[in-house]
This record gives sequence, structure tokens and C-alpha cells, in this order.
Amino acid sequence: MKKFELYKFIHENNVEYHWHENDVILMPNFDEAKEFNELLPASIFDDSGIECIMKDGYLCIYMESICSYCDIEMFDVFPNESNR
Repeated sequence: MKKFELYKFIHENNVEYHWHENDVILMPNFDEAKEFNELLPASIFDDSGIECIMKDGYLCIYMESICSYCDIEMFDVFPNESNR
């Protein structure tokens, strides 16, 4: 996954996200989660996969480890809410 692909996915789909301490929680709905999954490199699932929290109609996905794995600077994709 490239920085631009992630940025485009989030902003074209208007996917909600929030900073939580030093991490970002991405909240795609179930339909968007399938598209998000297709962006991820298959090798990211090799060890233990990606942990997420299922809510009513959407998932909560912590992005720090995903961005790190894909060599993406989180501030480039997710402006800090205090800097908006």
C-alpha cells in the first residue's frame, strides 16, 4: 500500500478516523473494509494478521503498525485533529 492509495481511500470514501494518543483509529464501514483489505500487502497477514475491533456497522483499526509496515508517515495521511 502506498501513501497516496491510503489517502485517496480515506478521503474519497470519507472514512472517519481519530487520533488516540500516538496512534490513529480508522473506522471503515463493512463495505469500505473490503476495499481497505484489498489495499494491504498480502504479507501483512503472514504472522498474526491485523487486530481490529468490530462495532455496529464498522471496524476500528489501529493504523500505527500498518503505516509503519507500509513505510507511511501517519501525519502525511491523517492530519492531527488539533492541526486541522
